Amino acid sequence: MVYASLATDDRPPTTDRVAEFILDIPDGIRNMTQHPGDVIVGSVVVTVTKPTKALRIKLTFLGQQRVYVRDMSNQASLLNYTNVDYTIFDKQLTLWGRDLGKDDTAANGPLETLQPGTMRVPFSIKIPRVNYPSSIKREKTCRVRYVIWATLERPGTFMDHTILTDKEEIHFEPIAYPTRPREALQINNTIYGTLETSTAHIAVVVTGGIVQLPAVAGDRVAYQLEARTQLDQRSVTNSGNQHLADINQCVIRFMRVYIVERLKARGLIKGMDHTQAYSKDIHAVTLIPTNSKPGKVSNSESVYSSNGHIRLPFDMCPFDSKQLERTYELRIECDVVDKSSLLDKMTRQKSTYTMHMPLEICTVSPDTFDAAAYQNAYTNESLNISSIALPPHHKAAAEPKVAVGGWELERSFIKWDRLNPTWVELARKRNTEYI
Repeated sequence: MVYASLATDDRPPTTDRVAEFILDIPDGIRNMTQHPGDVIVGSVVVTVTKPTKALRIKLTFLGQQRVYVRDMSNQASLLNYTNVDYTIFDKQLTLWGRDLGKDDTAANGPLETLQPGTMRVPFSIKIPRVNYPSSIKREKTCRVRYVIWATLERPGTFMDHTILTDKEEIHFEPIAYPTRPREALQINNTIYGTLETSTAHIAVVVTGGIVQLPAVAGDRVAYQLEARTQLDQRSVTNSGNQHLADINQCVIRFMRVYIVERLKARGLIKGMDHTQAYSKDIHAVTLIPTNSKPGKVSNSESVYSSNGHIRLPFDMCPFDSKQLERTYELRIECDVVDKSSLLDKMTRQKSTYTMHMPLEICTVSPDTFDAAAYQNAYTNESLNISSIALPPHHKAAAEPKVAVGGWELERSFIKWDRLNPTWVELARKRNTEYI
């Protein structure tokens, strides 16, 4: 009944001159991460119900980054953080109508007319092999985004009228090559206590290692760590014997590993360079003691041993765009409790011992690294991988290439009648009460 009424109804389902103006990007491209050298394809679809004079249909591909830095020259203001915007690239292309790139010799000539119907104009965007900064959004810290949209410009009496499609965000990640083969990160650190805690005379020695580094985001890295308490030799005084008697009462209750994202923003405010550093824990793992009972993660001894694997987050990609730099580090924390302290038992106080170390992340796995392409950099002792010229980084002066067509979809036109897909869709929405 519904389809029969739609098929015999010749009345237009809308009186709007522009019934549809959308940006159509295939799901396989819109929902996937793009890298240097990839191609983005899509089409702009416009449906008009009457002959419509227009200036042009324009496509814009914008790369932009914003950083928040503190204006140190304005100490009186409480809100002295300023956002600074940088344009990575701003590519525009005329898909239909008067070309923006040409002179205005024909500016007073007749305008082109969009005929009633649906016109689809395909386009393609070639991303160069340049490591633009990764897509990222951190509230009140930074933002890097890549967006595509189309604009329909129509002449007006006093000013031109513009219609914009929804902006499609493209997720981009650069290529981070490994700087060395995989190897173990050896750990042998002594962490000293602070004077404010009841365990100020105790130091924690962390030994072991983390293997399979550098790692790719999403990898499982193996670890074997041991932490033990010992007397801080710097605090040995006449009461040293008392400290030795109490050291066995200081136990390492928990041991945790954090993946920390570090951001360094640089901005120019009032002609002066400003730098702001941010850090954020993006992943945390509580290590299970080796000899613990099933389901128990706490420890009751002065030695804490653990081994296993840590799954890295998938959203990790280092880069340095001069205005914004993203790196990663490991943070190991040990919670020490003094069992001999009655106050600590009542208040459940603990002392946290912390150590930091850099974490190298790459997007090209060292296991599948094309050593032949770089002249066997890992095996030939006469060459060093650090001296090999890798593909260009963000500083290279290369911009995306935007073109009409460029893939199997061709320009098409469907006249405005009851068989037009947009006509049918709008008619269905208007007659939902019959469905």
